[in-house]
Amino acid sequence: MTDSLKIVELLPEHASQAAGLHIRGISTGFISSLGMDFVTSLYEAIAQDENSFGFVAEQDSSIAGFIVFTSSLGALYKSIIFRKKGIRFVFLLAGRMFSPGRIKKVFETLFYPARIKKMNLPLAELLAVVVVPEGRRKGLAAELLNRGFQQCRERGIDKIKVLVGADNEPANKFYIKHGFKLVRQIENHGIISNIYVAETGDKDQ
Repeated sequence: MTDSLKIVELLPEHASQAAGLHIRGISTGFISSLGMDFVTSLYEAIAQDENSFGFVAEQDSSIAGFIVFTSSLGALYKSIIFRKKGIRFVFLLAGRMFSPGRIKKVFETLFYPARIKKMNLPLAELLAVVVVPEGRRKGLAAELLNRGFQQCRERGIDKIKVLVGADNEPANKFYIKHGFKLVRQIENHGIISNIYVAETGDKDQ
């Protein structure tokens, strides 16, 4: 980290840069496949949703990394659908539903909150953490996680879950290193994913 880098609350004006970083950093993810316009709208919604929050690491006029959480993914989806720009999401999504496989993944995403609710897991979820390549292995992701956990505690969230592809070795190592415990595996979008849970209480991250 450098002196010019600061961590600030995720705001709607960060959405475009966060979307670009998401698509580059999680290039094989289903959300990334929905395109820049959709992902930008998603981060605008997260920044405006009272049940969700995030932080970005700003350096000069660019973003070096970000992290986003929600206390309820189901509530976030409802916020997206019923917000003023909800119809835009529908059109953006419809434009990407050009195959049966893509339609199946869309419905898997929409019904994921109901599916996961049956598993007796924390409702709150860490949705994504992404850092630019040159910022990795320098403690930036850990600092973003610490800020996120601090906000969780302020919101009364004592446990958080995260979904990680089982074959994503760097991400799995990161979460294990920072106190997340593997609780189960599920199949999501045709791949095996690990579900980790962590307590957000004060600890050495």
